[in-house]
Amino acid sequence: MSRILVVYYSRTGTTKCVATEIAKALEGDVEEIVDHTPRSGLVGYMRSGFEGSFHKVTEIDPVALDPTGYDLVVLGSPVWSASMSSPMRAFIRHHRGALKAVAFFCTCGGRGGERVLEQMAAESGKAPAASLILREADVARGSVGMAIRGFADRILGSFQSGQVESPPAAQAHAPAA
Repeated sequence: MSRILVVYYSRTGTTKCVATEIAKALEGDVEEIVDHTPRSGLVGYMRSGFEGSFHKVTEIDPVALDPTGYDLVVLGSPVWSASMSSPMRAFIRHHRGALKAVAFFCTCGGRGGERVLEQMAAESGKAPAASLILREADVARGSVGMAIRGFADRILGSFQSGQVESPPAAQAHAPAA
């Protein structure tokens, strides 16, 4: 079993795209948070913004992969109204005690990324080994590869520096680009 888990929520697919690339770069497992609140179209967009603004949580499905089996969990969320998504907030609140170490990333249309990272740290009660903010337009253009590689390298560096327990030898080096 891999010792790094990437957990994300994605309404439009942008955060999913980034999470998949991060998991590949870290040779980690990936888990999508699933909620059943309708989020498509204008009404779904507005509902999501409202939930973000007021720090709401939503009901989410149980995850298949247990975070307690991982040395580090990378958490990824879209930015909703300059706040963390309600499904990610629900996940962190439910699994806070299971998170040994964390790293954070978020995708945004323009603003709010720093605030989301701060919210993730506050909700988890942990400082991240690394953090990353990516703009949706850059993800759509495919111009985030270097940023993702740097993020992965910072995470792997945290294992090497002893901030996080070392992963198995197969993950101790950065994968070839």
